[in-house]
Amino acid sequence: MHSIASVRSAGGAAKYFTNDDFVAGEYYTSEQAGEVSQWGGSGLSDSPIAEGSSVTREAFEKVLLGETPTGEQIEAKDNRRPGYDLTFSAPKSVSIMAYIAGDKRILGPDGAFAQSVKDTMAWVEKNLAEGRKTVDGKTTAVQTGNLVYALFQHDTSRALDPQLHIHSIVANMTRMPDGKWQALHADKIWSNNTVIGSIQHAFLRTRMEELGYKVQLDGKHGTFEIVGVPKDVIDANSTRREEILIKSEQLGIVSPKGRDSVTVNTRDAKLNVEDREGMVKGWIERAAAFGFDGKDVLAAALRASREQPENLAVRGYKAMLEVVNTAREFVSGLLRSPEPLVDAGIARLAGSPGDARAQLAVASAVRILSQREAAFQVHQVSKTALDLGLKGVTIDNVEARIDRLIKNGDLVSGQIQHKGQMVDAVTTPESLKVEQSILDHVEAGNGKGTSIVDAASAPSRLQEAAGPRELNQGQLAAATMIVSSDDRYVVVQGVAGAGKSTMLQTVAAVARDEGKQVLGLAFQNKMVGDMREGMVPKHLTAEDMEKAGVSAQTIASFVWQNEKYLGDPSSPGAQDRRSELAGTIVVVDETSMVSSDDMLKLMRISEALGIEKVAFVGDRQQLSSIDAGKSFAMVQAAGITMERMDQNVRINPENKQLLTVAALANTGRAGAALKVLGDNVTEHSEPATEAADTWLALSAEERTATAVFASGRETRAEINTAIQEGLLREGTLKGDGLYVTVHDRVSKEREQLRYAHHYTVGQTLTVTGQVREVGLGRGQYQVSRIFDNGKVQITGPNGRNIRFDPQRIDPAIRRDRLELTTLQTLKIHEGDTIRWTATDKDRGLDNSALAKIVSIADGGVTFETANKEQVTLERGDPMLSRIDLAYALNMHMAQGVTADKGIGVMLSYEHNLSNQRLFNVLVTRVRDALTMIVDDRQKLEWRLNSNPGDKTSSLESIGKLDIDGVAAKQEAADAALTAAFDALERENDAGGAPNGRGSDAAADLGDLPPLPAADAHEGGAGTGAGGNENAAAGRSEVETGQNGMSGPDSMDLDDLPPMGPSETDYSTFDASADQIYDPGADEPTAPAQDKGDVDPLRQALLDHLEGDGLGVVDTTIDDLTGIPPMPGRDDGQIPGLPEKNLGLDL
Repeated sequence: MHSIASVRSAGGAAKYFTNDDFVAGEYYTSEQAGEVSQWGGSGLSDSPIAEGSSVTREAFEKVLLGETPTGEQIEAKDNRRPGYDLTFSAPKSVSIMAYIAGDKRILGPDGAFAQSVKDTMAWVEKNLAEGRKTVDGKTTAVQTGNLVYALFQHDTSRALDPQLHIHSIVANMTRMPDGKWQALHADKIWSNNTVIGSIQHAFLRTRMEELGYKVQLDGKHGTFEIVGVPKDVIDANSTRREEILIKSEQLGIVSPKGRDSVTVNTRDAKLNVEDREGMVKGWIERAAAFGFDGKDVLAAALRASREQPENLAVRGYKAMLEVVNTAREFVSGLLRSPEPLVDAGIARLAGSPGDARAQLAVASAVRILSQREAAFQVHQVSKTALDLGLKGVTIDNVEARIDRLIKNGDLVSGQIQHKGQMVDAVTTPESLKVEQSILDHVEAGNGKGTSIVDAASAPSRLQEAAGPRELNQGQLAAATMIVSSDDRYVVVQGVAGAGKSTMLQTVAAVARDEGKQVLGLAFQNKMVGDMREGMVPKHLTAEDMEKAGVSAQTIASFVWQNEKYLGDPSSPGAQDRRSELAGTIVVVDETSMVSSDDMLKLMRISEALGIEKVAFVGDRQQLSSIDAGKSFAMVQAAGITMERMDQNVRINPENKQLLTVAALANTGRAGAALKVLGDNVTEHSEPATEAADTWLALSAEERTATAVFASGRETRAEINTAIQEGLLREGTLKGDGLYVTVHDRVSKEREQLRYAHHYTVGQTLTVTGQVREVGLGRGQYQVSRIFDNGKVQITGPNGRNIRFDPQRIDPAIRRDRLELTTLQTLKIHEGDTIRWTATDKDRGLDNSALAKIVSIADGGVTFETANKEQVTLERGDPMLSRIDLAYALNMHMAQGVTADKGIGVMLSYEHNLSNQRLFNVLVTRVRDALTMIVDDRQKLEWRLNSNPGDKTSSLESIGKLDIDGVAAKQEAADAALTAAFDALERENDAGGAPNGRGSDAAADLGDLPPLPAADAHEGGAGTGAGGNENAAAGRSEVETGQNGMSGPDSMDLDDLPPMGPSETDYSTFDASADQIYDPGADEPTAPAQDKGDVDPLRQALLDHLEGDGLGVVDTTIDDLTGIPPMPGRDDGQIPGLPEKNLGLDL
């Protein structure tokens, strides 16, 4: 485990870390104690301090106070931070083998653990050490390649359990290329916290294997344990962790963030131990109570490490044999599909076994990352490869392999935006080809479409079709373009609440009058049903709709149904299909959620089958695709024929405050929008509970009109539980209730499911599409065993066991065929509101649609669906395991929803979910009033301003297209913001309706950006200034859907947040009233940059922040009663529910 904290006191740190009580004992005499503290870093060159020498208190304190190793004094600034503590903790089983079994090879300055930390720090120094340089008023980061740090090895946790760990105290200094010393620019160290952890874990795994141990992965970030150390012994020596879990349970805290708070607030000062020999003896006796002394495991490791062939020829032969066997372990799928990322044949045998495995690890890492992003950070490729845990794979051979792939053209280097700065990235030639092909199809389609009516008569025809609901300027322009343009592909860019459904209804009416049919395509079944209904007058029945020539289906089903005709468009089947689709206008709704792969397939199919008009409709500022690409934004940036709908007609026109908030959110000014909400934003230590209480305090009528929105999955679950409990207390829910077992989806990418360690015994494996290469047919199985050789055993409904090798799954098949879920217990009652988490097409139960429980009897449950029909599911019905409470919706479920009022919860520590896109969706769901409940308003405001939530583009990463660059965003933001404010100015009523507890008077508009002068319908790519295409800079969850359309729950390989404090993070140690660390600060609250470089919209916030340039705010919590049951991270849920009112009318 690895964590990072800021050193606050030079004197306190010097006193604490140079205290011999922490390093003396059985393994080190008092004379040797200094050997476990060592200086390190290239910054020591040409100085009196030798690298590897022991650390004295005087020298250490001087360095932390800013005196360089060469005796210079760095210019002092107010609230200067002395340094940073990078804490590396060994897996518990490693500590047990070191201190209980007595393997001294692990310990000491030359031991396996210390060497793994030194190797890691060398990488940190080479890749992440930076200073800052200002030229002509512009400050940029400059790579320096040198650090000054001190290593301190400690052996116990605060509970005095065996816990080997090393503190690497990095001084806040670095030497610039010109030789001048200055403060360290530590942003890269903070943002790559988990990368650093993965690198150290890989180095340690390799060294432990060299010592003869067998290891197995155990969790995220490449963490592992030694095979042979029993779990009960590990648990018995993890009393600090047990203490945290017990206290968390007592307080009702279930999230990682909440447990971090418990960790900080239950931390005692580390005890000095006079009798260390007695302490170690106690550890040994504790393990002996479980029948374990570690001697057998140690003896086996010693034998394995000694069994090295002495004859060099034999050693070389065995090494080559291991390479061959390694290749065989992974080659089965590659034989069928050429693998450009792995050397073929003899070339793969040229290196060491570790090098051969590094090839496979990097290939898998690229597939994992490229499923969700078009371009990705180089460091994340390395981290993902290391976390696979392949034997002998370290950062050295991984980076060498990445460099080789770039040189060979199998990866293409570029840069992407990450946390406000450009970082090195790579993309694949395949992704570049897909994106360029999309643009080529757009260009080739210009002038190749069919005009339904001429442009001159189109407006009057459309307004006539609209009837009493006259189209506004944006709606009319968009509809006119669709029916009159002679281009095959057109785009309607419409902000949230722009009335796209009304516009499409008039298009469908005119198309029907001209003998055309309209086919709507949407992301999933629930959206399809609502899209179909939205394109025709409400009084028409389903039969009338079919007669009117209006139909709709999912994008996945359309692609599956028609992709087979691409190979031979002249075949009889293809010709029949062309006849069926003749005269069809295809309308793709929520196109921002369409991946690049699916966009290209839609275009190829449309052209092969003679479809002459495809209208892509959506909002590039809202949620984007689960899989890689931001094709909707990309085609806009490339100049596709487009009209804009920038007027929000959803919000009550009298509510100027909400209109302003929406206008700002639509243009990426989320932080400013939060300010405008004024008193409608409430800070609370327990936001989920407060949201539930706020909703429960409403009348029954008000509840029906008020939606509850949560930023993430766990927040939503907390709110759901709290509301259900409240409804039970007041008697709204009836009966004793029924416990049901439900499926909770596990987030895994396709490539991850090719590795056995991603499976857990007890999980359910659903095969949605036949996996012939391993003999798996459709069905549901239980994971019953994981074998050491990488095979997985599953058990079918008939009790038959099937053993398969995940590595034989063909990596070239880019279709979801496997889904893992865990089983959870859910109690439901009569009156509960639920949502379906899967689709049952035969019974009309759509994934994400809402229903109410009418009655429960004899284990069966009767539901009333959204369309007022009743359906009864008997005991054992599979759909009873595919439900969840639905009092609150997260933003991925909320896109398209409309409510009169809303209660929204957003949390500053949910790094990836606190982004401009999710905020935009949240604040634009309501007509009349919005209440926001947050944990920390200032932190959330900065987080929103700094995190646009954009997805990546291959073409943009290599500089061939500007989609979300500063210029593109500003131009589009100017157009969109001007349109929104023009709409406000056209309103005659200057008063405005009050919004919840606040009103227009409560909004502080003083720091809003100046209104641009551009016209809304001129220029611009149609995006907000703050960002483009990503639901959450990492990822979003899509639950079981039709045709295997699914996505991750919470996996975030692109932007993982730093891990919370470890049990060895002494962040509240008090040494003579000098506090060492900033308590509770897991990462910088604001970027380390000069205030002159800060966006003006952040200036007011930064002016109030304490600390140095990083702006870290102290958030010490003194009382456990103040710890909120904070939920943890999640990257979203089901993308998009179509625009409907909430309640059972959804």
